[in-house]
Amino acid sequence: MATDRRGMVAAVAVIAGAALVGLGLLVVGFAGMARHPVATPRAAPPIASSTTTTSSSALTVAMREWESRAGDHFKESARALDQVSQAAGRGDDAAVRAGCTRLHDANAVGLQADLPTPDPVLTAELQRMIDDVNTAAHACLRFSDTGHHADASTYQIYLERAIDHLSTAKQILNEDLGQR
Repeated sequence: MATDRRGMVAAVAVIAGAALVGLGLLVVGFAGMARHPVATPRAAPPIASSTTTTSSSALTVAMREWESRAGDHFKESARALDQVSQAAGRGDDAAVRAGCTRLHDANAVGLQADLPTPDPVLTAELQRMIDDVNTAAHACLRFSDTGHHADASTYQIYLERAIDHLSTAKQILNEDLGQR
């Protein structure tokens, strides 16, 4: 049973590592977007009667303000996944548990508190991500306690889903900020 558990812990380490790479790339893009916007050519000033330009501009400003408040949660998620990966690689169950708790808290507590965003579509996508991270984190905690294969599998499935939602959220945010 100990060898079987070590194999599953190693699998969790690989899963967390792969997820960390994917999440890390998205976090860098997501959290850094508003702080370092892509330079765009200057456009002519908006025409006063143009509600589309005005509302689009207002959304961009609101999204930048939201990102400045919420961006650190994405970085904390990446750090938590790194902690889970490193700890699982060492076979340190207590540190895996701490990393899973940290992942949960960064999303289901921290990011959740910064919702809604100014864009309801982005809010819905981030909520789906938070829900999936929450499920993954609880499966990770159960796995660290019991070593059940089903919990490791649930962790992997829901973490992958969360990363997919984060990728979609990044695309939505890019559009809200006028970036493609």
